[in-house]
Amino acid sequence: MPYSGFFRRAVAFMLDMLIVSLPPFLFFGPIVAFETVSMGGTPANASPIQAGLFGATVLSWQLITMLVAWLYFAILESGAKQSTWGKRILGIKVVGADGGRISFGRATARFFCKTLSYLFFYIGFIIAAFTNRKRALHDMIVETYVVKKDFQQGQELPETKTRWFWMILACALWILFSLASGWVTSRLTLTPTQTAANQAAARLAQLAHNDAGLRAPLRETSATYFYNDDGYRAVVVDPVTNNKFTLFLQNGATRACCQAFPFGDCADTGLESC
Repeated sequence: MPYSGFFRRAVAFMLDMLIVSLPPFLFFGPIVAFETVSMGGTPANASPIQAGLFGATVLSWQLITMLVAWLYFAILESGAKQSTWGKRILGIKVVGADGGRISFGRATARFFCKTLSYLFFYIGFIIAAFTNRKRALHDMIVETYVVKKDFQQGQELPETKTRWFWMILACALWILFSLASGWVTSRLTLTPTQTAANQAAARLAQLAHNDAGLRAPLRETSATYFYNDDGYRAVVVDPVTNNKFTLFLQNGATRACCQAFPFGDCADTGLESC
């Protein structure tokens, strides 16, 4: 069969995305890093001008990356070699219904139709492993085919069998895997509020371990620490809302709890309520 296999296409696509993403990253990455440091690590701490400039930089990064990707895919896939650099490395190319070179307009349509293939967990790409003539969703829409590099115009593009059972099974398993991964990530990834609470809780534990006593309030970057006869407390500035919440570590306890969050919810700290 002249058609490219799914995994060859997938590796070529990853190589292409690396090639496309690198130049914008090298230009905008240092700018974003500098702006992030100047804002104190998060837009929540920034002035309106700083936050606006940061947003404009990120948006410009996204737009430039999209522009570079469009021109890269459209020019190279409609060019003499009919393939991007990633596809050339993997020995594949894009052809039209007649087995020949596609136009710049069709290559452009193919690029933007990939948006539909991205939707719903990349299923539009996954189906290329199982469909007739090994086509992804965007290939079906614009009537293109991904074939091996030695394929010549005029050769037959034979029909293949669509493996419906395996396609449905693979898509269902991929959706379940994606949902499970998202859930695990959401559980493992801390919000800025949770990060600030954990840092303050760790500091309380350190003070208690050192038996600091704290005759006077201890003011640090984003929290102030106190001590009285029943234990240690921290008044923490929420980096998201700038509201304050209080953590409490009772004498003899090993874990701090959220004692008060007047303009928020203690659940947002990720700590138990006292």
